[in-house]
Amino acid sequence: MHDGSHRDRSSNVVAAFVAKARHVNYKRLVSPALALGICFLLLLALQQISQSIDYHSVTRLLFHMAPGKWAAALAATALSFAALVARDEIGLRHVDAKVPRPLLWIGATAASALGNIAGFGALTGGAVRCRVYGAAGVTPSQVGRLTLFSSGSLILAMLLISALGALWDTAPLAAMTHIAPLALQAGSAIVLAALGAAVVCCGPATKRIETRWRRVTLDIPSRAGLVSQLLFGIVDIAGAGAALWVFLPTAHASFVTFLAIYSASLLLGIVGHTPGGVGVFESVMVFALRGDIATPSLLAGLVAYRAVYFGLPLVLSAALLIGYEGRALRKRIPLGHVARIGRLAPLFLCLITFVVGSMLVVSSATPALARRLAVLRELVPLWALESSQLVSGVLGVLLLFVSRGLLRRLDAAWWVTVVLTAVSLVLSVIKGLAFVEAGVLTTLLVLLLATRRTFSRRAALFAEPFTPGWLISVAIVLICAAWVMFFAYRNVPYRTELWWQFAFHQPVARSLRAMLASSLFAMAFAIWQLLRPAAGRFVHPSTQDLTDAVKIIRAQERSDAGLAMMGDKSFLFSDSREAFLMYAKHGRTWAALHDPVGPRSEWAELIRNFVMLAHKHGGRAAFYQVRADSLPLYLDSGLTLMKLGEEAQIALESFDLNGPKRAALRYSLRRAERDGCTAEVIDAAAVPEHLDLLRGISDSWLDSRSAREKSFSVAAFSEAYLAAQSVMLVRQDGVPVAFTTFMTTDLNVEATVGVMRHVSDASPLVMDYLFVQLALHLKGEGYRHLSLGVAPFSGVRSMPLGSPLHQLGSLVWRFGGRFYNFQGLRAFKSKFQPRWEPRYLAVSGWASAVLTLLDLSILAGGRRS
Repeated sequence: MHDGSHRDRSSNVVAAFVAKARHVNYKRLVSPALALGICFLLLLALQQISQSIDYHSVTRLLFHMAPGKWAAALAATALSFAALVARDEIGLRHVDAKVPRPLLWIGATAASALGNIAGFGALTGGAVRCRVYGAAGVTPSQVGRLTLFSSGSLILAMLLISALGALWDTAPLAAMTHIAPLALQAGSAIVLAALGAAVVCCGPATKRIETRWRRVTLDIPSRAGLVSQLLFGIVDIAGAGAALWVFLPTAHASFVTFLAIYSASLLLGIVGHTPGGVGVFESVMVFALRGDIATPSLLAGLVAYRAVYFGLPLVLSAALLIGYEGRALRKRIPLGHVARIGRLAPLFLCLITFVVGSMLVVSSATPALARRLAVLRELVPLWALESSQLVSGVLGVLLLFVSRGLLRRLDAAWWVTVVLTAVSLVLSVIKGLAFVEAGVLTTLLVLLLATRRTFSRRAALFAEPFTPGWLISVAIVLICAAWVMFFAYRNVPYRTELWWQFAFHQPVARSLRAMLASSLFAMAFAIWQLLRPAAGRFVHPSTQDLTDAVKIIRAQERSDAGLAMMGDKSFLFSDSREAFLMYAKHGRTWAALHDPVGPRSEWAELIRNFVMLAHKHGGRAAFYQVRADSLPLYLDSGLTLMKLGEEAQIALESFDLNGPKRAALRYSLRRAERDGCTAEVIDAAAVPEHLDLLRGISDSWLDSRSAREKSFSVAAFSEAYLAAQSVMLVRQDGVPVAFTTFMTTDLNVEATVGVMRHVSDASPLVMDYLFVQLALHLKGEGYRHLSLGVAPFSGVRSMPLGSPLHQLGSLVWRFGGRFYNFQGLRAFKSKFQPRWEPRYLAVSGWASAVLTLLDLSILAGGRRS
């Protein structure tokens, strides 16, 4: 039996993989696979270059950079970005567009920062410019022309600098490109001549030429515009190059020669299509300058350059986008434009979080400074040091995955990222007094807290499967972290005993365990993503489904089934289409409202099918507000029951206003009549004529409570829903002040109250008057029951032997009044002397019920997924 079950599980796993493979779009794998191949090639190149380099010498040089060098690099970066803004301004003039100064600075800097980090700078930067400049009326076509002009002129500026540098000092570029010096000089002269001819051929104004090839329109820039772009492009490149130059020790090569090598490296980085040219740029720079600059010093300078010129602008751009919503800038730009640009903040925070996650993974795989470990030895126990490094790596991997949720503006992603960042901040100190790492985490935490309102979408964090590109990006981070770890411990001989050695002076053992834990966690997460079933999506019912559902509803007794006509729930029909379930979905909860509707003989089949449907999509089935007489059907399906409350049912045959128990109702009726209240019934056919009147009362009621429309189990105001039922309207002195809809069926047995609204200045007893008049009207029409709805958690009392679910409901009834007036609602309905009928929740397991109740509350609040 054991072997058979094991084979079954194995076959299920294989079947799941096969099913996934059938649905894979292999075209989407080409780009990620290419990136993975480039990563391997770059690591092989770096492996050859770094044979004679010691990791500790690089980190020592990096941490001992003089403050003056950091300041000079910041100034050079500022110069480069100022020239970048000027280039964008020239480009806007080129396309006959103009934007306010704040938008110009934000658009230019944010577009460049994003392009540097994400790669494909023209595309990613163009997308940012579309969003920012579009707020000032610049069209996507104009942004495209601007991006083409700016990117093309920047490449021309790189060629110009490289050509001038080759003529100035041929040897370095000849060695880097493996081109003969004379051929390189001749080629450089041709490039300069071509650039000169291009400038001469440009006219005094921009010209647009339509080509025959696919009718593509080309912009020929003006001579002044092209020259200005080239000059500011040179300043831009010179500033960026100076940001790296100041970190390097004094070299034999001049700044002009260095700038030529730098420009050529940028061009090769663009050809490599890696984000910011990472890997390609570093390899070319090391290969070209290793004869003039010591390789450890060059690598330390490159790391510092990446932090200043790439990392800092990304953070500042995110801060600019967040600060753009402040009052100072809001005075100059319309509020709608602010909201439009504010949507870029999640994109930047997604990138920053991914970079921070990568930093944590690499940090957990590398050793802490020895002198800091000596200090920690006196402050923290060994178990804290060991566990902090391992957990930090795992949290870094989790940030790599969670960052995708920030891109989708999910509130769950925001909360998880805040918690992970805060925990990682503490661990960064415990694992090695990593103050730089702590500063980066603090910056991310501040940016997250400042953008809380941006992440408002309520949806499951991992509801959608990750794309192959994202999974391969995480894999690349782990591969690079593993390479850095082996580079750091190159001189440490590997021994099996390292895995279980725990000591302050054994950083290699900690790094191995942390790297293994991070890799296993990422692998487990990726496999779970590949194997888990599709979460499923909410699908609005079709017109045919609504028509069939209405026929079934009208032909049976239960009037509360009329909630199906709200259109906010999907339908699951039986095979005969004579019965159905109405349901909605949030997170992993598939919630059916009430029992099935239709012939009872088909209920069991529908319940089983719904449970299987939820299970197929990795969810949990829940049946909300089911009746006592149907409980055996849910128990037979293996579900757990929880009492939700009691429904107030007025027996209309015996309802009247006689006797002492009805004294309060008689008083309410007479008092309301003295206040000028009268009631009238509006038949379903006449409801469309009164919709504007009813909407005015409804909007007034919502505004007075700062509320919004509910859904799922609570009736909401919608024209289609109201048009399918009757309405009782109350007027006070001839002015409409309150109404309620009531659902019925063709059998005229039961009626259920639907939407209930009243204005704030109506008589205080108007709702009592409304329901009394409704009950008397329905009694006169021959109805037997009127449902006033469910009083949540009513009748759930504490019992010594009660289940955990029962005890939870009892606690909510006793102490939940701070959040919802449970007992007040029951007291109001008790005025009508109703019969209280229990209603239940059927769900798989008592632990799942807690999550289900949370999802149900969100569904009732008007959200679904």
